[in-house]
Amino acid sequence: MKKHRPFCPEEIIFSCTTACNLHCEHCFVNREPKRISIDAAKKFLLSCKGTSIEKIGFSGGEPFLYLEFLCEITRAGLENDFMFDQIMTNGDWWKGEADLRLTLQKVYDAGYDGKIGLSWDSYHGQSTERMQTFIRTVQEIFGEDSINIQTVSEAAGLLLDESKAVKKSAAADFRLSSLSIATPPLVYHLTRSFPSEDSRAWQNKKWFKEDYCEGPGHIFYVHADGNIAPCCGFANENPALFIGTINDSFEKLMENASQNCMLKICYEEGLSHFRRHGLKKLLKEQGKKLPKGKCGEICSFCDFVCKNF
Repeated sequence: MKKHRPFCPEEIIFSCTTACNLHCEHCFVNREPKRISIDAAKKFLLSCKGTSIEKIGFSGGEPFLYLEFLCEITRAGLENDFMFDQIMTNGDWWKGEADLRLTLQKVYDAGYDGKIGLSWDSYHGQSTERMQTFIRTVQEIFGEDSINIQTVSEAAGLLLDESKAVKKSAAADFRLSSLSIATPPLVYHLTRSFPSEDSRAWQNKKWFKEDYCEGPGHIFYVHADGNIAPCCGFANENPALFIGTINDSFEKLMENASQNCMLKICYEEGLSHFRRHGLKKLLKEQGKKLPKGKCGEICSFCDFVCKNF
């Protein structure tokens, strides 16, 4: 049996708040009002200084609804020699252009120099005009190559050149060439994930490709309630993946991670191997069976294992 590298976090993603101005069909975030303590986040950063952690990113909810957190943690990150990955946003939280520019300028002035990731598709329902304004303003403040677009559909995922149109699908139907933007952003076309109890998660022609969670994993994902998971895939809402809280030190989290059975399956054994050699036996002992069909999304399958292991 091939073994991959053990869990080794390289980034912290702060899901700083569950607050959001949108209610998207495909979103898995628990909407119970929560926000991370700024003081707790700063203390946590200090415990990770000088470790394998190199970058900081921000997610939500909608992170721009917690502007103080973005600015304060950006400053703290710079003071402690961390780099920045990206801020994931729906780009539709602003009331007017003056509000948009002022908010973005505050984040820039705090020292943020990472990417702005814009979630834009029909699930989010933003207007093209507002997204054009958001993109232009981000580029004016942070630079022309500072923003990318992530659009979700139920089709196969792919990376599109900035000069090409996003393929028509149920989730996205817009063309970058139609945008009045001098430098169109890169577009990442992502496949929609379904929770394991949704039959659509099992309607694939092939089983998922094993990657030992290299893609969404090897991070500390800090949920707004303070719980920490090892990945940014939607299955990270499952307690089976929690390895501690924001009040734990880096060393304590790594100790917990080394003892977590799910992490050993995901990062070392591989979910594919576990499906073939461990899960069926476990389910049989519980009087259960795998759903009919094949699961092509590794996060959906991980969600199933978390809920049944």
